[in-house]
Amino acid sequence: MRLYLLRHAEAVPGSPDASRDLTAHGQRQVAVLAKGPGLVALEEVLAIEHSPLVRAVRTAQLLRLATDSSLPLKVLGGLEPEHNPRKTAALLGKSRRSRLLVGHNPHLAELAAVLLGITEGGSAIRFRKSGLMALERTAKPTRLRPYGTWSLLWMIPPDLAK
Repeated sequence: MRLYLLRHAEAVPGSPDASRDLTAHGQRQVAVLAKGPGLVALEEVLAIEHSPLVRAVRTAQLLRLATDSSLPLKVLGGLEPEHNPRKTAALLGKSRRSRLLVGHNPHLAELAAVLLGITEGGSAIRFRKSGLMALERTAKPTRLRPYGTWSLLWMIPPDLAK
């Protein structure tokens, strides 16, 4: 099983936080991502799952549009910035199919750290806006490793997606 984590693109500042949309630069970030690594992720998944916050929804919508994909968009609760990454990891530990999640920091960086066993936590991962990370589960969950064993396949920051 592969897991693709996409941090939302650049969003406008302001409040309320949940309704912040993407900037013009953020929209361009998604368009660039869709031409390369974004296509790779879409080949293996059945849906684009995203947080309910506007900037993640728009990132998912633009990725689907820019790749001409017909994949469904699905809200996945628990991808919000401050959500407990261990709950998401437990959900992923039970999953059998590859997934693409569009979310936020610090949640995504913390989730990757939990899955990869990085004891320093998400602060050890610099997960920039519109960055895409691919993880692969190499062993199923066990009592000692309740989320399974994961390895990092690749990580593409936004400036390398060009």
